[in-house]
Order: sequence, then C-alpha cells, then structure tokens
Amino acid sequence: MSLKDFLFPKICVGCSYLGAYICPKCQKKLAYVEKEVCFFCKKPSPFGLTHYSCQKKFSPQGVMAIFYYNDLLKKIIKLTKYQFATEVLKELFAIVDPKKMEKLSFFADFKNTVFQPIPLYPAKERKRGFNQAKLITSFFQKFLPFQEVDYLQRKKETKPQAEIKDRKKRYLNIKGAFSINPKTKIEKGKTLIVVDDVITTGLTALEAVKTLKRKGFEKVFVLTLAKA
Repeated sequence: MSLKDFLFPKICVGCSYLGAYICPKCQKKLAYVEKEVCFFCKKPSPFGLTHYSCQKKFSPQGVMAIFYYNDLLKKIIKLTKYQFATEVLKELFAIVDPKKMEKLSFFADFKNTVFQPIPLYPAKERKRGFNQAKLITSFFQKFLPFQEVDYLQRKKETKPQAEIKDRKKRYLNIKGAFSINPKTKIEKGKTLIVVDDVITTGLTALEAVKTLKRKGFEKVFVLTLAKA
C-alpha cells in the first residue's frame, strides 16, 4: 500500500468497500450497452444509427453509448463532476472490458474524423479544473486515434440539466448555449463525433449537433460514456 492510499484510502462508490473506487463486486453492476437502438424511435439499429424515417434536418447520424446510466454510473459521474473526483472516472476507464469497445471500430471507416467534446462554460471549467467530456474523449482516443477539436464553444452559462425536471424548461435552458469558436479553423469535410458523459433526454447533445450542422458539417455522430 502506498502512502497516498494509506492517508487517502480508496472507498468503493457503490458499497463503501475499502481498497478500490469500484470494487470487484460492484464492477459486475456495470451494465454495458450490448444492442444499440435509434435514439429517436428506440427501435433496434446497428451502431445506434438514426433510421432514415427518423432523420430530420439537424439530427445526428447516430448516437452510441458504452454503459447504461444505472445507479453506479450516476454515482461515478456525479462524483467526477461535482466533487472533482477524476480518479474515480480514471479507475472506470482502467477496468472497461476491451471487447465491449470493439463497436467503436465502426467509426474507423470514416475519413477525416475528429472528436468534439461538449464544451463547458469557461468560468465553470476554470472552477472545476477540467472538462469531463475531454477526459472521456482521451479515453476514447485509446481505441480511435482521432484528433480532438474545439469547433464549439459554450457562450451561455446554463444550469445543470439534471437539476431541471420539466422537459420544456430543459430545452429553454440549453437553447442557444453553443456557438462556433471563432478562433478555430473549420474544415467542413470532416466527420464529427460529439462526446459527452451521459445522454438522457439528449437535449444538450442535439443542441450541439444542430449548431455544428448549421455551420455546414454533414456527418455528426454522438458518442457518450452512458445513456439513460
């Protein structure tokens, strides 16, 4: 045991087991998404592709997730975002089953593909010290060697969507939150993968996709660590 572990012991977020943030018993509670569905109609669809009949002008080409957003994932993500416990998220990355990540190879067939993490409002990122979407992007880059870009910026400070229960209020909260970063050189021929921690109603990701598609990007996917 290291001095750090002795002074600041790891405690399992799921059961308070001493010695790991995600103990072997709780690792079995991680629920991988085995069968992807179309985000809009919830019917089966390979790789989470958006069905032709479900497509709209600013719809993403598809939405893919690694885990279901169960109680354990909620605790991991909340600890990371609101208690700045990035080590918990990193431990999750370390125990992910590589076989469950093989579906990401779907994106390898697209040329000129880049990752676009969902940006935080600058003041919030400075206060937090990190953007969890960027941490997740770094994890995905172990499986897909795509560059990270910052085509998007957050121009509006918003309340956490999880704190808003009413869907209409959630929509109004996130509407107009993003804009194209004027400091970035845009290459419209690229395929974009928008990365976030979790997708529930999808309003945040869809607002980001809409902003990018209005700029002229044609192929935009969404990839998240978890989905509800």
